[in-house]
Amino acid sequence: MTDLKRRVWEKNGELSESEKEIVRFLFSNSTLCSHLSLAKLAKKLYVSESSIFRLCKKIGLSGYSELRFELSDLTHEKKMNTIDIATEVENASQEVLNYYNTLDLEKVFSDIERANTIYLYSTGWSQELIAKYLAHELFIIGKRAVILPSAIEELRIVSRRAVEEDMLFIISYSGDNIQIRDEISKIKLLNNKITTVSFTTLRPAELISLVDYSFFFRTLKFKKFSGGEEEATNDAFSPAYTFIDLLIAKYYQWEEQKGELDNVDYDEE
Repeated sequence: MTDLKRRVWEKNGELSESEKEIVRFLFSNSTLCSHLSLAKLAKKLYVSESSIFRLCKKIGLSGYSELRFELSDLTHEKKMNTIDIATEVENASQEVLNYYNTLDLEKVFSDIERANTIYLYSTGWSQELIAKYLAHELFIIGKRAVILPSAIEELRIVSRRAVEEDMLFIISYSGDNIQIRDEISKIKLLNNKITTVSFTTLRPAELISLVDYSFFFRTLKFKKFSGGEEEATNDAFSPAYTFIDLLIAKYYQWEEQKGELDNVDYDEE
């Protein structure tokens, strides 16, 4: 946290609504404001120069010159955060590729090829978006995918509806859900012909022991700011989409190579 943010946070209860509006503008436009004169900033905000000067004094600054210096610091911090985000995305992409390269996908590709229907069950809005993306990619390679609503009852229906060689993907943030584990156990008892796959961020041992295949992805952590202050940390699921892209591209390549081998006339060799 920059010194300016700390000062504003400490004096927040003493600031008027108009002063808070000024602060919000300063934080949102720190680069611009750090280059403006007091007169030009006052004109841009439709306030008097004395209002800005009083705000500076209220938050413990000597005057407008010190405020501009603090805004320059804030601009530098934002640039560093941008660099950190870019590095984080790059590192996450490399981690996905490294993980992907450790996988032996021959068996799961064979199961995908044989599957008449691939059911996609997700928990949560972000996971549902991943399921929709996976369904789209499966459609491109000629596979029928059915996206299930997130209600547990839908898993029960799958156990009755699925036929031999169908597949069920469970896309979950952690996979640590006792209801899901119970239903997967029941599916295995009632319909052990369906192939199950988990796709989660963590490595929940109990779920891994229940499914046929387990794949993992990490999330990116992004800080959300409000009025210059850190408000929350949000998860971005881009590594999951990267993994799906790699998986589908590799499957397509595998299928092409398999077709070429099937068409070889060994009698002519």
